Amino acid sequence: MGKCPLCGSRKAKRQCNARAAPICPLCCGTSREPAACEGCTFFRAPARRYDTLPRCPTQEMDGSTHLQQIAFPAEAAVCSLDRDHEFALRDAQAIAIFELLLDLYAFGDSRESLASPIHTLQCGSVLDIVERELRPYDPATIARVLATVRFVACRRASGGRHHIDVLHQYCGAFVSTGVGLRILDDGTEMVVARRDL
Repeated sequence: MGKCPLCGSRKAKRQCNARAAPICPLCCGTSREPAACEGCTFFRAPARRYDTLPRCPTQEMDGSTHLQQIAFPAEAAVCSLDRDHEFALRDAQAIAIFELLLDLYAFGDSRESLASPIHTLQCGSVLDIVERELRPYDPATIARVLATVRFVACRRASGGRHHIDVLHQYCGAFVSTGVGLRILDDGTEMVVARRDL
């Protein structure tokens, strides 16, 4: 095993696809470029810092029908997905879906680039509803609202379904524009418009 051609001091232990030569682990970690290193087993894309995204104060969300109309399709669509999965989703999955929506609206990713996590979470229907229902709204406002929705979900999550259960109580499953299907405690269903929630 020879010396690393980049630093010339450490052993070249990792095959670098971008340089077509082995390099040392330290140079591997400090000289990565996403375009050249994507697909390499040692490459990890930088973690997204969802907590630092601009969001709406929860008091503002509570007092604004406009902001609630933006949040409703995302939250109710997650309830629909949960219903389709026989109420088996966990809060962590809901948060991951909200993060995918933020990848689209806050970070500008394409839906094609997110195909793998969308497939894994089986949430294409959620993205379809959100895309259709939020088309008239400003993308920056959508991103702020989605960041708030994620923040509330993270704050409420306790490792189980607490947040999803709250969403079912207040949003229910998505039925149509501004309309949800709420499951009551006795198992009956009630169709409610967003203004009634």
